[in-house]
Amino acid sequence: MLTRKVTLNIRDTSIEDILKSIETEDFAFTYSAEVFDVKRRVSINAKDETIGNVLEVLFRGQGMECQQLGNKLLIRKKRVSKETVPKSDTTQKEKAITPPIKPSVPKETKSTTEKESKEAEVKEVKPDEVNSNNEKQDADSAMESSTPSFEDSALESENGRVEYYKEKRRQTEAIVNTYKNYELAPLLFVPIYEVHPRALLPIEFKGEIAAEEVPKKEKEPKPEKPARDNKFRINLAPTVGYTEIGNRDAIAIGGHLVYNPTKNFGIGVAGKGFLTRNEPDVRLGADYSYSGGYGGLLLEATLFPNQPFHLSFPVIFGLGSVMYNSLEPLTGLNTIEDERTIFVFEPGAYLEMNVIKYFRIGFGATYRDASSANLKYKSDDQPILNKNGLDGLSINIMLKFGLF
Repeated sequence: MLTRKVTLNIRDTSIEDILKSIETEDFAFTYSAEVFDVKRRVSINAKDETIGNVLEVLFRGQGMECQQLGNKLLIRKKRVSKETVPKSDTTQKEKAITPPIKPSVPKETKSTTEKESKEAEVKEVKPDEVNSNNEKQDADSAMESSTPSFEDSALESENGRVEYYKEKRRQTEAIVNTYKNYELAPLLFVPIYEVHPRALLPIEFKGEIAAEEVPKKEKEPKPEKPARDNKFRINLAPTVGYTEIGNRDAIAIGGHLVYNPTKNFGIGVAGKGFLTRNEPDVRLGADYSYSGGYGGLLLEATLFPNQPFHLSFPVIFGLGSVMYNSLEPLTGLNTIEDERTIFVFEPGAYLEMNVIKYFRIGFGATYRDASSANLKYKSDDQPILNKNGLDGLSINIMLKFGLF
């Protein structure tokens, strides 16, 4: 596979992608990303070059080699072969290194022949060697006759032994006094010395060691993470209110259904219907009124929901219709003079009171901003309701039932 020829013209590409581009269905590369930098970006231009030459260019100076294992090419670090040393050389080195072994001579009784041979050797020793040996013996005797150490003198008599332990006691007290005032840890440093081969005399320690305890630092409490609020909240609220439409008194009845993912925010749907009082229309010769309704999306924000009294601010984005009609109560005949579609934007504010766990009551007001209805008479297109006739303030009472 290493002799297979390939053609490459690649610019600023990682080695990993270059190896993938060389792979075919019948062979693939295998390697470890820790052996070399697979993300290193290189450029290569090869025409009819063998795979072995291409790999040599990619891994030049990195000490890599490639070995074929079946239908895979293994890329790894080059293995350093150990230099073999001929056996003859090693044996010669061992012989040169190992010193000659001297025969051991027993120190017990010796035969007369050995004594005679030694006496002969002594007679044959040169005068210079005898002088040098005498000098060594004098030096050894001088070393042995030097002043004895404190420990050696303590071994000779009981008084010396007592002085020895008194000295050690003074050393111990000096070390204890040195570290007595340290605040880091209540430790007692006692020197360790060799145990005397004879019976040790007891040492009475009359001093006092005071160790001050280091006050432990109190761990600061970690701030608690706010718990997730996974409670399910939903409420249904019917409303009734008073408003004016086209300079006529009207009643507005509606309600909303809201889901609260949190205590302070809710989203849902709302709707309202309105009806004015009947008034005689001279042109049409009957009693006519304004009626209609609208509904749509409701967004609601609540402040201080856990307090007995709190505020809520609903906003309605709705679509509906308004008409100018006459309804005969006895016959049920409904005569519509004109009807139009309207878009309504109605923000509001309520003061709510928590009565019980599942019931609240609220008092508030909303302002209805509607698009122009342009109601007109069919006979002469004269206006019935001006363009701002639907705009107005509503005073409402709201009853809320649900899970809060």
